[in-house]
Amino acid sequence: MSLLSPNLPLLILLGYLATAFSGFSSEGAPPSRVDRFPNSRIDEIYAPFDTLRTDLEDYLWPTNASTVLTSSFADYRRTHFHEGIDISTNNQKGYPVYASRGGYVSRIHVSRRGYGKMLYLRHHDGFVTMYAHLQRFKDSIEVYVKKLQKTNRAYSLEIDLDRAMFRVAKGEVIAYSGDTGTGSAHLHFELRDSSMNAINPFLSPQFSPLLHDKVPPLFHMVAFTPLDRSSRVHGKSRVWIVNAKRERRGEFHVDGRVSLKGKIGISVRVTDQSDMLKYRTGPHRFEMYLDGEQILTSAKNFIPENEAHQVAAYYDRSSPLRRMGRFEKLYIESGNRLPFYHRLPEGSGLIDTSTLEPGSHELTIHTWDLAGNRSVLGVILLTGVLIRQ
Repeated sequence: MSLLSPNLPLLILLGYLATAFSGFSSEGAPPSRVDRFPNSRIDEIYAPFDTLRTDLEDYLWPTNASTVLTSSFADYRRTHFHEGIDISTNNQKGYPVYASRGGYVSRIHVSRRGYGKMLYLRHHDGFVTMYAHLQRFKDSIEVYVKKLQKTNRAYSLEIDLDRAMFRVAKGEVIAYSGDTGTGSAHLHFELRDSSMNAINPFLSPQFSPLLHDKVPPLFHMVAFTPLDRSSRVHGKSRVWIVNAKRERRGEFHVDGRVSLKGKIGISVRVTDQSDMLKYRTGPHRFEMYLDGEQILTSAKNFIPENEAHQVAAYYDRSSPLRRMGRFEKLYIESGNRLPFYHRLPEGSGLIDTSTLEPGSHELTIHTWDLAGNRSVLGVILLTGVLIRQ
């Protein structure tokens, strides 16, 4: 069997790819080497996202500045996930910002820090789009804001509005892009449901075709982390980090064999870069196979409003890795309440050598970017035999 083959029946693979950008369901969940987490807890985490009560085809790209992303949904921030996307304005200000859908201005936020000038639009189905770092609002809103600032004798403003005050049509110019708040000029855009849970805007089928990207994600490094006192990698209890070697476009491997004992968690450093652009973001989703059996699948599509701080449950911030970039965990630790994993339970993705026959085992990791470009990493694991490094 090829090192880079997942050994998955073609129809199953094609079926999963066809639904990669739709809401998760309990049907077709991949097999797991661990006992199922209680269904009630799984349902609690995933229920808000099983059915998205909005027309995802009705969303309009919010600016004509570009379709270039400088930061993706669920990218790493020190204390939280990035809950939207950042759209490049080429470090220029003044591009029109369009209402992604019809609705009304439900909130206005103005600050010298953070998101700067920001508008919230609520739409007829309760979903919300948000637009931040604005240079200025459209004239009627700008006049209203300046009047409130003068009355309050303060620049900062946070106000909820009645639906009758500022109604907007889909495609109407509601503001102009800028650099207010933190960072250089760009447009921050968010899509949220009626409970303010963050939704990946690229679930909209209108958005993905706008990306000009034929470059597959790039594997940089793989980390193997012993997860209990008896676990070892190459006979040692510390994290073992190895470079990924590129064989050809979209195909990578790890040299030699990796000797494991006990329970091991795997993290990877992967970046994605669009055609001829300097901006690097994280990939959209992963699948991991052990000896041809899928043991993990993940996609960054949803972030619950009250779980955005769980960034350390997904990104590995252990001390050996912190200085080497952003490593993404390919296992579900206890307490992880993120709906990234197609209803898989805690413990999924862990390598437990007590469940494996001694000898060589084939680990294959697939990753995709938002445009559907795929890269594959192959690793040979060795259990029951010690190879010291």
